[in-house]
Amino acid sequence: MPDRPVLEISPGWMNAAGFLGFAPPAEASWLPAAPVAFVTNPISYSQRAPAAERGCSAYPGGFILHTGWPNPGFSKVTELYASRWAHASLPVWVRLLADRLHEVDRMVRALEEIDGVAAIEISLPPAADSDLKLQLVEAALGELPLVLCVPLDQAAASWVGQAVQAGISAICLSAPRGVIPDSGGGFIRGRMMGPGIFPLALQTVSCLRGYEIPLIAGCGVYAQKDLESLLAAGAAAVQLDAVLWRGWESL
Repeated sequence: MPDRPVLEISPGWMNAAGFLGFAPPAEASWLPAAPVAFVTNPISYSQRAPAAERGCSAYPGGFILHTGWPNPGFSKVTELYASRWAHASLPVWVRLLADRLHEVDRMVRALEEIDGVAAIEISLPPAADSDLKLQLVEAALGELPLVLCVPLDQAAASWVGQAVQAGISAICLSAPRGVIPDSGGGFIRGRMMGPGIFPLALQTVSCLRGYEIPLIAGCGVYAQKDLESLLAAGAAAVQLDAVLWRGWESL
């Protein structure tokens, strides 16, 4: 197994990508105390527009969210926020949308030269086959710790174990994708959020403890006891998503 950069992380909470912007908020008194890291919004190599059919639709136990991950592109984001990352009071993890091999390589090498970046977190195209996913992971390996985001419904896939062997520094459990019917006879697709998926998240943490690298849990955490249960089950830290929009009092 290759040497891998060590990911320094303390037990506690951090935000999931896409819920608090591209840099730590200047005023965050409304957030839970003492986050252990800040995760940026997802960043693509080129500018990305919002999804044409973006939206949020509720179902019993949660909701489906579809945004398309809009962002101004890697160069613009680093131009606007690199200084804030360098002066942040907590570790900054930059979340990259890993779509093409040469783009991933360029973004990762550039981030290695930016002060304040403590880790790189990547998500992979949902429709990519296992070979391409592993190639994208290998393109993102470098001097910084690499955190691989794995949707809950893919955590048992063989390529995840291969990515661990390749040298990733941690796994982050991310929201699975789902589909529900809409009122017009069509379907709404997107990421599944809400407390209804917490039991699956807790079960997944228990199943992945054998990888012997840090596991960042998340998905479905809407109560303090949920956060504590994930840490007790072996998670190194917990990411909070939509609950941050409602305030810590809701936990």
